[in-house]
Amino acid sequence: MGVYSITATDRAFLTMRRPPVAGFFLDFDGRAPSLDELARRVVRRSGSLPTLNRLLPTGSARHWPVRSGPIDPDVHVHHWHVPDATDTPDGDRALQEACEALLTRELPGPGQPPWDCWLLTRPSAERFRVCFRVHHGLHDGVGAAHSALALLADTPVNGPRLYPGAGPGLRAGLRAMRETVAPVLRPGTPWHTMRRVSGPGGGARWAHGDVPLARLRALADTHGASVNDIAVAALALALRSWSTELALPDAPSPARTLVAMSTRRPPERLRPGNHVAFHRLYLPVSAATLAASAAEVRRQTDAVRLSRRRDALRALLDLPGPLAPGVRGLRAVINPRLYPFVVSSVSFPDTFSCFGGRLGAASLFLHVGDDEQRFVYLSFTRTPDTVRCTVVTDAARAHTTALPRHWVRALS
Repeated sequence: MGVYSITATDRAFLTMRRPPVAGFFLDFDGRAPSLDELARRVVRRSGSLPTLNRLLPTGSARHWPVRSGPIDPDVHVHHWHVPDATDTPDGDRALQEACEALLTRELPGPGQPPWDCWLLTRPSAERFRVCFRVHHGLHDGVGAAHSALALLADTPVNGPRLYPGAGPGLRAGLRAMRETVAPVLRPGTPWHTMRRVSGPGGGARWAHGDVPLARLRALADTHGASVNDIAVAALALALRSWSTELALPDAPSPARTLVAMSTRRPPERLRPGNHVAFHRLYLPVSAATLAASAAEVRRQTDAVRLSRRRDALRALLDLPGPLAPGVRGLRAVINPRLYPFVVSSVSFPDTFSCFGGRLGAASLFLHVGDDEQRFVYLSFTRTPDTVRCTVVTDAARAHTTALPRHWVRALS
């Protein structure tokens, strides 16, 4: 096992009072494997995956500690029999409640790597769901996707895109630093609609909406944008119709949002830690049409790409010792009072199967338990056939779980 350093970004998640849980819900069409079949595969493959053999550090350790001995299937692999519900025609509510419970369930404890796999099945369904959970301090979303593929896929397939390093240049670095600290110096208008509306937070709420990938590609071609641009543009329209439906104050226009951006290089495909940066994006919630919203979103994402913001932020986070941003600085920037709404995207580019079941859709999730660090989290997870919009929030902001429904409507 190699030696891997713990970064300030990792510590920002590790020092949260309640462990932040990240991972995926992966939906497969086909016969579910038995728990023994899944456990044998997970135990066999996890031994060669560097992240999944790491323990949480203690004190001020500078490197990820390694656990000796094999992975214990009783600790890391579980089966949840979800009963067929009677409150909805397809029983989805019971499955949703099980998933919400997993978002807040404790990860394996001290002395065990902080990750696990759950097989969720229903008696009458010819499909199954696998939940892969991991401590966010140990793994970011793109890293978790590659680890989940290595654990579950019947045959090797490509995972989310990785980004080779490139020198950003001094100008790009200075621009990235200025953008990072600007919201702290000028907070701007708060998002009243994202604040608590029903008492204290706690628990987890999770919802999603699916749109065929072909639909988003057609819209992307029509409006000269990327699929991800269209997904974000539709979110801006969804925020407005959602606020109107619930008679909530309008979101500030434009609405400042924090967007996660992977900096994981090809050699870092399965490494532990967080290879991720963030940039701000203003959602054009006042746009009257998808075309207008897409044009504004593309203008901003083009600027991020052309300024090599990804490379600049990676270089900023990789600065040595005292020159690098510290945990307090990162917490000041990644702050729900500045950005109560966080968006990320990940793509599974290749079709793959798990015990013969074909992947139909997936949800990238993140649940942050600390009240002072809790934000509304939204992800777009792309598979070869589907783009799924997922919201993860708490009980006090449960009204935000309606956003995926409005997002689907904006794309229809």
